[in-house]
Amino acid sequence: MSSLYPLFHKLENRRVTVVGAGSVALRRIRRLLEAGARVTVISPEALEEITSLDEKGELDWERRPYRRGDIEKADLVLTATGDHKLSENVKEEARELGILFNSAEDEGLCDFHVPGLVDAGALKLALSSDGQDPALVAAVSRQLESWLEAREEPEAANAGTPAGENQPAASSGKVYLVGAGPGDPGLLTVKAARLLENADLVCHDRLVSEQVLGLIPESAEKIYVGKEVGCGREIDPVELMISAASDGRNVVRLKGGDPVLFGRGAEEMIALAEAGIDYEIVPGVSALCSVAISAGIPVTHREVASEVIIRSGHAMKDDSTDAGPAETAARGTTFVYFMAINRLEQVIEDLRAEGVGEETPVAIVENGTLPGERVICSELSEIVREATAAGIRPPALILVGEVVRLREQLTAALEARVSS
Repeated sequence: MSSLYPLFHKLENRRVTVVGAGSVALRRIRRLLEAGARVTVISPEALEEITSLDEKGELDWERRPYRRGDIEKADLVLTATGDHKLSENVKEEARELGILFNSAEDEGLCDFHVPGLVDAGALKLALSSDGQDPALVAAVSRQLESWLEAREEPEAANAGTPAGENQPAASSGKVYLVGAGPGDPGLLTVKAARLLENADLVCHDRLVSEQVLGLIPESAEKIYVGKEVGCGREIDPVELMISAASDGRNVVRLKGGDPVLFGRGAEEMIALAEAGIDYEIVPGVSALCSVAISAGIPVTHREVASEVIIRSGHAMKDDSTDAGPAETAARGTTFVYFMAINRLEQVIEDLRAEGVGEETPVAIVENGTLPGERVICSELSEIVREATAAGIRPPALILVGEVVRLREQLTAALEARVSS
């Protein structure tokens, strides 16, 4: 038995606070404004569409982080930031004040769900799966929309049979596994941008930047399918893609960086092939080189490094590799680690075991190619302490090797040129 009580909330002239100003928040904000709510957005940064609404006076944007007391006068509160700890803090204050709360990050924190909506003028149909199966809600919404559209056609009205009966089956759709690049929308490939413009459904993960998500047209349905701890039930992206493509939709599976470089693209390719779904791989600009060079570090250099070893922060289940120091710790090797910042200490210990010296330079690049990019450089012996002190968080790329020293040379040369 469902624990939800369905209702439609009259929000005209009611005060609603939205913490966050990304693509998910934008979708919520649009529907709130359509309902006549007085919306306040709290976020240090915002998508261009939200800043435009603020400039037009359609909402109030507070350009700063959330702080306690921000929701005291609100009738309804929603968060959509990707920050689970922040959502927990806002939820706690909302509970104390008796304000209904919704979090896009964690279904378990929600007092209510934002349903799937089928809008046919005066007729509005709200759909919910109690947060358990968003893919099913999306599929049912599409079926209802198709039925309502067909019902309005004269041919259907005069046929004397329910609309949709004896209709030809929808043509098969296609899935595109697309690399979104490292974050900077300028590094998105031309083909990827074109596919986004024509997509019916975009399934994306956490590593796709808000700037890239902002390029997705409003006409496309967007569903987050990332795997994160504490997010409740995860959506199976493969099931979602197979279902959508079988319904004749063009699906873009948008992955950060390149889809097959530690992006689980191969697993999804196999599953799609076994299900008989047409698919195509669209390579993306990998963080391997783009994030490194954004920080002023070329991963190879003729006089310094002639070999690159790429590793994932997630070890294989049967990972029993034991490369000796002579094989992997050569002076001319650059080590690049993806998705490993949360186990940095173990990475450093592994490198020591392979014979990498304590004075070997290490760089960590957080949010590479984006406006909030941060770079810290140190030696192997000190990098864990310095990264902890700096509060480095994912997404971050770890680079180990003599090429890291080139950053200082390039920076010094640039500063000398500017000063002259």
